[in-house]
Amino acid sequence: MIDEKSLIRNPVVPNTNAYWCYRCKAQNGFDHLILSGPGSYDEYDKMSCVRGQASTFKPAETRPWMLGLLGFAVGAPVLEFCVSHAIMESGMLWAAVGFAAFAGLIGFMMLYHMRHWLSWSRRQGTKSAEQLEWEGREYITLIEKERK
Repeated sequence: MIDEKSLIRNPVVPNTNAYWCYRCKAQNGFDHLILSGPGSYDEYDKMSCVRGQASTFKPAETRPWMLGLLGFAVGAPVLEFCVSHAIMESGMLWAAVGFAAFAGLIGFMMLYHMRHWLSWSRRQGTKSAEQLEWEGREYITLIEKERK
């Protein structure tokens, strides 16, 4: 019998509330970095995978943002078309189109990474608990070998 707690800590068992690395295809630990550009006072947070050194994300938090941005990118042009006469008179048409396009680009970037996570989680879902436990042990062993 497989212990449920061991599956929860297993980095190859999909968990929407854990940070996922697209490079490692696993839910590794992460470093919380606060970065700023050269000569800039602006700072931003980055959750960086301790193994793959790539940005990680939580699927449960990314999905609502992705849907909102994509919905806005699709809905804004429709709204603009409906009120285009008023917007054209104020000269804000291109600003609104640019803002919708920017939101769409960010939304599609999130969609790209979410598709990778969904594909991985579906593949993992077809495996038995024993396979996942074995794969998790192998993955952890590989990480420990890399650290030496």
